[in-house]
Amino acid sequence: MKSMEASKLISFFEEDFCIFHLRSRKKMSVLTEMVHHLALNNRISDEQFIIEMLKNRESLGSTGLGNGVAFPHGRSLAIKELSVLFARSASGVDFDALDGKTTKLFFLILAPSDKGSDTYLAILSELIGLIQKPAKLKSLYEVTDFPSLVKILEEKDQ
Repeated sequence: MKSMEASKLISFFEEDFCIFHLRSRKKMSVLTEMVHHLALNNRISDEQFIIEMLKNRESLGSTGLGNGVAFPHGRSLAIKELSVLFARSASGVDFDALDGKTTKLFFLILAPSDKGSDTYLAILSELIGLIQKPAKLKSLYEVTDFPSLVKILEEKDQ
């Protein structure tokens, strides 16, 4: 799979779909807070259904991949269009991460189950690649506004 252009990746991020100061401190409340944020912005039609879908996905294995980052994701007909929500917790959340450490960054990726699977996988792959760069990861841990997030995503690899 070929890599996605930085500008293309950024096109999936919107200021309305960023939470720079997550209030939740527990795994399920983090998922609920993020899904509720999307529901408030009319991105999903059935909030409870999406929360259950994400819970089921987490029961298969945590999407907290370690290094303080989690990628909760899922596909459903209850999702109108591919959506990426970025959320940050300054203090970190116990998200059952694979490395046992707290999770500070969340990239919630939701897509309709009937279309766009290539894009969905490309975004996931691109973000996983991004967080493997220590300088970018450090910047993301500290980001508190949308222009800064865009700048980090746009920066050429250090």
